[in-house]
Amino acid sequence: MSLLSPDEAAARQSPPALIEGPAAVRAEIGAAPKSVAARRRSIGVAGHLLLLTIGFVLLAMALFSASRLTAYRENWLRDRLMVAHSAMMLFGETGKELVPPELADKILDTVGAKSIVVALPDGRRLVAAPVGQTAPIAETVEIAEPASSTPLVSHSTFRTMFAQPGSLARVIGKSQGDGATIDVTLDETPLIEALWRISRNFLVLSLIISAVVTCVLWLALWSMVIRPVRRLTSSIIAFGERPQESARVIAPSGRNDEIGRAEAALATMQSSLAHELRQRKRLAELGMAVARINHDLRNMLSAAQLISDRLSAIPDPLAQRLAPRLVATLDRAIQFCQSTLTYGGGHEQAPTPRRFDLRELVRLLVETAEAERAGAVVYAIDIPPKFELLADPDHVQRVIENLCRNAAQVLVTRGAQNGRPTAIRLAAIRTDNVALIEISDTGPGFAPEQTAHIFEPFHLTTREGGTGLGLAIAADLVARNGGSISLAEAKSDDFYCGARFLITLPTPDPATRRGRAPASARSSA
Repeated sequence: MSLLSPDEAAARQSPPALIEGPAAVRAEIGAAPKSVAARRRSIGVAGHLLLLTIGFVLLAMALFSASRLTAYRENWLRDRLMVAHSAMMLFGETGKELVPPELADKILDTVGAKSIVVALPDGRRLVAAPVGQTAPIAETVEIAEPASSTPLVSHSTFRTMFAQPGSLARVIGKSQGDGATIDVTLDETPLIEALWRISRNFLVLSLIISAVVTCVLWLALWSMVIRPVRRLTSSIIAFGERPQESARVIAPSGRNDEIGRAEAALATMQSSLAHELRQRKRLAELGMAVARINHDLRNMLSAAQLISDRLSAIPDPLAQRLAPRLVATLDRAIQFCQSTLTYGGGHEQAPTPRRFDLRELVRLLVETAEAERAGAVVYAIDIPPKFELLADPDHVQRVIENLCRNAAQVLVTRGAQNGRPTAIRLAAIRTDNVALIEISDTGPGFAPEQTAHIFEPFHLTTREGGTGLGLAIAADLVARNGGSISLAEAKSDDFYCGARFLITLPTPDPATRRGRAPASARSSA
């Protein structure tokens, strides 16, 4: 007689679907580096930052050069006015207003002007101008006082630079000393040549300053931003190629800025993802291994079942009492094999809730455990009689059996605390339509760093060589029945001061008879 159902046979023929999980995840993550590699021909962030840095520095130097040229032009015109005013005031002491032609030519040559007119506050006008001047005036410039009111950049400066040699400009200003108005017509050729000479000097100086500033800024940006960002990018690409390898997780540099926090967050994310992929890989390997040994295990269990059938025919009372339990144990062993297979594929059987007596279920488990351990561990049952639950009895049995087996293994291998006997207590009470089950022991308990991960698959907490699935399966089965499981903190002065698990299972039927536990169970639970 075959011990496998049609679903079990189908599961044995095909590996669990989870086997494809890590490969699919790696395929999704590995697609990112390909798209990144397709963009490597672009200049990237570093190139854009370099171009922006060069552009901003050149723009700043261009604005500085323009302001210096405007200031030079203003000062040059102001100097011409002051020289013209001084020369005309010397002539004005003679009492005449019109400068003779010979003296006018000398004054105009000294000033570099074509004509000079000074209007004094007393109404006199001192004029020095050659006869017959008819050249047109290209621009009229009014010099404002004080000099601080001059704009930083003026379009007139660039108009002067690109004017034709020989162009005339009329410059009008006031003398601060005597209030005279000075009107000078100047040849802009010397000013044009000076502006172009200064602009060339500024260009050379701007290029030198731009190169120095660009190099300094670029080195600062490279060390503070670009290199850390490239390190982040390289780590993401390398981790995406093989996300299951812990060696590819980025090591944070310890910086306190935004990049440092990004490195720490990336390291946490990569570590979590690598850990998750390793767990999924182990689940896939577990499913494949169970699928391979399922056939051989079926043959072994078939032989054991035939022997158990023979035992039921022996008239010995002890054999008559133990044979049905042996048959039930073999049936459960077959179910456990299939459950492990379906757990690896993520298809645990749905619970079938029904009423059952928790105390009777625990009594049978304890009787089997005591026979297995030969009295090495003492079991204390502190559950009221007829303590009924509405849940899947097979799931509850597996949960309690896993927790008791883990506790017994720890007690046998590591002993109890402070000379206490190796003992396990199972207690239960009912409160607020919730059944609270407590399983505690006198062992050493869990290390603080283990408490956050004990319900994760493959997290070994009891002994070397274990699978690390017992607590994970227990938590999953409790959750499927609508309850929760947690590791509570045990008091050091309690007798059962080791590991203390609390299981809550809802009791939706208000008509359920409420059992009462002894006061010791209520206070400890």
